[in-house]
Amino acid sequence: MKNISSILKPLTAMLMSAILVSSVAPITVSAKEYQDKQKVLDTGFSLKTEHTLKLANPSDDISTSYDTYYITGSSNPDFPLTCNGEEVESRGVYGSFGIYAELKEGKNEFHFENGDKSVFLTITKTKSTSSGGVTTISKLKTVNPSSDDIVKAGESYKIRCTAPANGEVTATLNNKTYQLKQEAVATTGVEAYYSAEITLPELGSKEIKNLGQIRYDLNFKGKSSSSTSQGSLYLLGESAHLLGRVNQNAAILYEKADGSSNHVSLTSRGATDRIVDSSGAYFKLGMGNWIAKSYIDIVPQDTELKNKVSQVSYQSKEKGDTLTLKGTASPIYKAYNTSEKVTIKLYHTTGIKAQNLDSPLFSEMKVSAKDGNTILEFIKKTGVPTVGYDVSYDAKGETTIFFNAKADSSSEQPLENMTIVVDPGHGGLDSGAIGVLNGNGPVEKDITMAHSLVLKNRLESLGAQVILTVAPDQDKGSKVEMTDRVEMTRENKADFYVSLHCNSISTTANGLKPSGVEIYYYENNSKLLADSILKKLTEYNNRDSRGVIYGNFYVTRNPLCPSMLIEMGFISNPIEYDELCTPDSMYQTANAIADALIEYLN
Repeated sequence: MKNISSILKPLTAMLMSAILVSSVAPITVSAKEYQDKQKVLDTGFSLKTEHTLKLANPSDDISTSYDTYYITGSSNPDFPLTCNGEEVESRGVYGSFGIYAELKEGKNEFHFENGDKSVFLTITKTKSTSSGGVTTISKLKTVNPSSDDIVKAGESYKIRCTAPANGEVTATLNNKTYQLKQEAVATTGVEAYYSAEITLPELGSKEIKNLGQIRYDLNFKGKSSSSTSQGSLYLLGESAHLLGRVNQNAAILYEKADGSSNHVSLTSRGATDRIVDSSGAYFKLGMGNWIAKSYIDIVPQDTELKNKVSQVSYQSKEKGDTLTLKGTASPIYKAYNTSEKVTIKLYHTTGIKAQNLDSPLFSEMKVSAKDGNTILEFIKKTGVPTVGYDVSYDAKGETTIFFNAKADSSSEQPLENMTIVVDPGHGGLDSGAIGVLNGNGPVEKDITMAHSLVLKNRLESLGAQVILTVAPDQDKGSKVEMTDRVEMTRENKADFYVSLHCNSISTTANGLKPSGVEIYYYENNSKLLADSILKKLTEYNNRDSRGVIYGNFYVTRNPLCPSMLIEMGFISNPIEYDELCTPDSMYQTANAIADALIEYLN
C-alpha cells in the first residue's frame, strides 16, 4: 500500500492550482457594461459641418471624356433628395450623397432637389482625343541616384533621369559633362527616360573616391532648368569596400535585389555591415542579404567590420528583459520569433557567453558561434505568451536587446500598467483622403483624430497610459514622419500600437461599391489581436468585414509589440463617410478595440 502522503500531495497541488485559476478568472468588461458614454466622447474635437444641398465633385459644370462620373455632395438629411425626379438612395445620415452616372456624348444635365433647395449640373462628355489625356511635364522630374550609390572603378554606370520628351539633357559628374539620350520615342512633353552609360576611371586597389552628386541640365522649348541628385556616387578600387549603416528602424532585409522577393528579417537603425554589391535600388550586404539603398548611409572608410564583445549582462525588470553587449561595433542581425524561442543572429560578432537567466520569460539562453558570427537562442518558458523584441545601438559599440513581456491585466483596471500608442493616421500637412465632400467637410486626418481621442479616453478609463503620435492641434504646415510615429513605440516600450485610418478609392471610380473594415498586420504576434479587433469592430458598428491582411506598412513593421493599421471604413462611400463622422462610430470603435485588447490579454 502506498504512503498516504504520496497520495495527498498531488491532490493538494491540484486543489491549490484550481484555487489559483479561479482567483484570476478572465475579466469580462465589455461595451455592454460601459456607463460613461458622454465622458468618453468628451474630447473637445468636433467634426461638425454644414448640411445643405451643395455639390462637391464636381462643384460646377465640367467637360470630360469619361464614360461615367461619380457625382458627390451634401444635402439636408431632414428632406428627401432627388436627382432628375428620382430619389438618391446612396445617402448618409448627415445627408452626404453620391451617384455614379453614365454619360452620353454631349450635354448631360442633372437637377438635384432637396427641400426648397435645388442645384443644376451639366457634365459635357467630349470625344476621347488621340493623346488620351496624357499628362505632360516641362521640367526635370526624377534624377538619380536618389540615395548614395557605389560603382567599381573601370565598370560602367548608368546615369538616368526623367524629363519631358524631345528635350536636351546633360549630366555633370566629377567635372565631366555627358550628353543623355532619350530611351524611347514619345510625344513632346510626355515624361520620358534619358540616360547615358559611362565608364569610370581606374583607381588604386583599395582606393575610394567620392565623386559627389550628379547635376542634370535640361533645355526644353527654349527654357533651361537644372536639378541635382540627392545621393552621391562613390568610386571604389578593385578590392575596396565601404560600410553601410542602416538609417531607419524596421528596415527590411530581402532575399534578392527585388522588393517583391522574400522578406528575410527586419533590422534596426544603426546596424552596420560591408556593402559588397549593388543592383538597381538595392545594396547587398556582407551578411548575404539585400537592403534598399535609401535605407543605407554610406560610411566612407575601408575596413573589416568586427564586433568583439567584452562584457555581457542580462537584467529582468517589470517592463521586460534586457541583454546588454559591450563590444566594438554595431553588428547587423537577423531575428526570428516563434512560439518556442526568439533567435537573433549577430553577424561579425564574437565573445558572447551564455548567461544564467533569472527570467520570467526564458528558461535558457543558448549561444553558438560559427564563421565569425554568433547565434543567440532564448528558449521561452512553458506558458509564456507573446514576447516582442527590439535591438538598438548607442554608436559606441554597445548593443541592447530588449524583450517586451506581455503585460498583465488586473481585475480593477484591466489595462493598468499598459502603454498603448494610438496613431491618428495622417495629420498636420497631410490631410489623407478627402472624402465624398471633396475637402468641404471632415477629411481623413480629422476623422482619425476624432476616433483616436475617443479611443484614448476609453483606454485611459480602463487604466492604460495612452500616447498619441499626433497632437489634436498639430501644426497644419508640418509633416508627421512615419519614423517618428513608430519611434514613440520604442522609446516608451509600448505594449500595443494601433494606427487608425480611413479607406478610399479614386474619385473617378464608383465610390458606392466598396465598404467595410480591413486590418493590416506584418508580424505574426499581431494577427491574433487583429482578428479579434476586426470581429468586434464589424459587430459593434454593423460594418462589413474585408479581412485581416498581411501588409508591409512602416507602422506595422514593429516586432516590439502587436501593431496594426486599421482601415475603419471608406470615406469615398457617402453612407460610411457619414457613419464615421457620428459619435456612435467613435464610441463603438473605441469600445471594440478596448474589448479586443482585454480579450487578448486574457
